[in-house]
Amino acid sequence: MSVFLYQFRIPFHEVDAAGVMFHAHLFSHAHNAYSAFMQDLGWDLKTLLREGIYLVPLVHAEADFLLPMELDDEIRVQLHPLPPGKSSMGFQYHFSKNGQACATVITRHVFLERESRKPVPLPEDLRNRLQKLS
Repeated sequence: MSVFLYQFRIPFHEVDAAGVMFHAHLFSHAHNAYSAFMQDLGWDLKTLLREGIYLVPLVHAEADFLLPMELDDEIRVQLHPLPPGKSSMGFQYHFSKNGQACATVITRHVFLERESRKPVPLPEDLRNRLQKLS
């Protein structure tokens, strides 16, 4: 399984009164890693939206929190593509700091035709790339 690396630092505006990252921000960072990964693959989300052919909504998200992520922590995210479905693609994210696991996230997105909002097969080029990486 191939790995895409993404890094960020926990900013002040994402922590609660205890100095720990508020749990919902984990999904924002997973999405940022996903967006960077897609751009790296040549399937950047801005182009997908501008072309107007597909919608690629998030249809599933889950997380496990293992270790608090605190203000100014340097966080490393390892994104692993999961085997693609007919019209969907999934990713697993491993969040860590100083080599210690902090959280895991799994997301699944589905390709929809914009007008009908019905699932359509993944574009063949994208499917092939994801299969090679999963």
